[in-house]
Amino acid sequence: MSKKVLIIENNKFVRDFLAECLRLWGYESETTVIITESWSAYNFIIADYITIKELNLLDRISEIALDRPVIITSTINCPQEEVLKEKAFCINKPFSVNEFKEILKIADEGFHKELL
Repeated sequence: MSKKVLIIENNKFVRDFLAECLRLWGYESETTVIITESWSAYNFIIADYITIKELNLLDRISEIALDRPVIITSTINCPQEEVLKEKAFCINKPFSVNEFKEILKIADEGFHKELL
């Protein structure tokens, strides 16, 4: 059974890039630029920092990060004061396929180790 990932990203190119990488690595993904209430349907959340900040989702994302991995993508230096303290992983744009794959692996393995 593949893991399902929600991608919240306002840049179509980045959304499509992330979705294609995830598909190649055996994940299912869904992309959005709007607020969703169906968080529980996803094993992971990947969200652009500016998008979730503009949608006033930082608090909601921090709640989600308590029970599933969240990866924040950011064009600015990762905003540690708001994101990392909430147990989310962060990767700076632009990033390579290998960097994305590594952060996904760390998030997936690290998160599930904490739950054991």
